[in-house]
Amino acid sequence: MVLCFDHREKGNGEVANEQVFIPGILPKIPGWIYYLFGKPIQTHGRGDHILKDREKAVELYLQIKSEVEHSMAYLLKKWEEDPYRSIFNRVVYQVFHSPHRDIPGFKPD
Repeated sequence: MVLCFDHREKGNGEVANEQVFIPGILPKIPGWIYYLFGKPIQTHGRGDHILKDREKAVELYLQIKSEVEHSMAYLLKKWEEDPYRSIFNRVVYQVFHSPHRDIPGFKPD
């Protein structure tokens, strides 16, 4: 049995319009990789008791989960706003500007 989860059905905007990619049959056009280093989560001083206290471990887990979800939502928003996310727009920019000039990216808020 094969399970397939398609998150495009629940999504909106450009994510919902993304086409299905079948590896080996259709070439995938390269795109940007968006990443964000979030703020550090302080674990120093919490010691081993956090591993033994289920409630504290769940609290830390939910804090980490919340930070990761916030970062992902932020990056998806920036991805949708990025005028240079398609390879066509990046190539056009490079043609009309110096090849040594970087394509503009977004500045973190």
